Amino acid sequence: MINRPGRGPLLVAILAIGVTTTACGAATGSPAATTDAGGVPSVAPSYPGWPASGAILGNPNLVPFLISSEAVVGRNRLLVTVADRTQALIAAPDLPVELRFFDLATEPDTPVTDLPGTFQWLVQDTKGLYVVNADFSHAGEWGLEVVANVSTASELRSRLVFSVTETSRTPALGAAAPPSDTLVASDLEGIFRISTDTTPDPSFYALSIRQALAAGKPFVVVFASPLLCVSQTCGPALDVVKGIAPAYRDRLNFVHVEPYELQPAPGLHVGRTPLQPVLDATGRPKTVKAVTEWGLPSEPYVFVIGSDGTVKAKFEGVAYHDELVAALDDLFR
Repeated sequence: MINRPGRGPLLVAILAIGVTTTACGAATGSPAATTDAGGVPSVAPSYPGWPASGAILGNPNLVPFLISSEAVVGRNRLLVTVADRTQALIAAPDLPVELRFFDLATEPDTPVTDLPGTFQWLVQDTKGLYVVNADFSHAGEWGLEVVANVSTASELRSRLVFSVTETSRTPALGAAAPPSDTLVASDLEGIFRISTDTTPDPSFYALSIRQALAAGKPFVVVFASPLLCVSQTCGPALDVVKGIAPAYRDRLNFVHVEPYELQPAPGLHVGRTPLQPVLDATGRPKTVKAVTEWGLPSEPYVFVIGSDGTVKAKFEGVAYHDELVAALDDLFR
């Protein structure tokens, strides 16, 4: 994933080494900061009954992580996962959770919303997470209480504090999509020079984002690098969009953007072997201009753009089939 400040890099840590890395950003915590239900967090909390930012308060066998890179005023699609005291991820289809959101400035004891987490595989049959759509009325500090095995003798619950910002780094829902001049290709040889997808759909490279906007037709843009993405989710994110494309191709355009500048691997045949990233002066892969224009803190990212050129839906990580289809169908209601 793109290495930028915020919570996004936490997803890489979760996928690579479980949850042994201390969480990034104010919304997440590390297992070392976890206390039992009657314990005291490592730093004095700002709100009674809640941990300090960066800590977890609750059952040590339920350590929650807010994976999403940002939470903003308005509608949010948030990704949450949980671990146990051994730092093993325990999110699973048979572990239902409720996600309770608290406005700490006004009602730290009463949840504003109480929503079931929808389980999804992050890496199929290996590591999972929960998806929830939550609304926040204002910026500031909010609380998340994760409750597992709700209303049973084995119920577990833990809390963390996170920040809601007034504005989003990525294009906000309803905002105009940036008219980025992304790369295009008219044949497979050209596609294999700009994409690390080993089985590309040619229609995903026929238009740049700027051209898709000018066409006045709704479209989906996928920022993902199947080869270079360290989170293991970029290939699946692109595959989901490719899978639904045939059913919408007459009504939608599709654009795939590699987030990194690419060049052929020396001595290797383009299209049969992987490309390699162009490195900057520090030896890190260089991102394309569109990554900056769209404010991406991570990849993959999927955006649904309406015929008016505004953002109708956005998904950090994989846009799962049902939620992506729902977003596309909303375009035509």
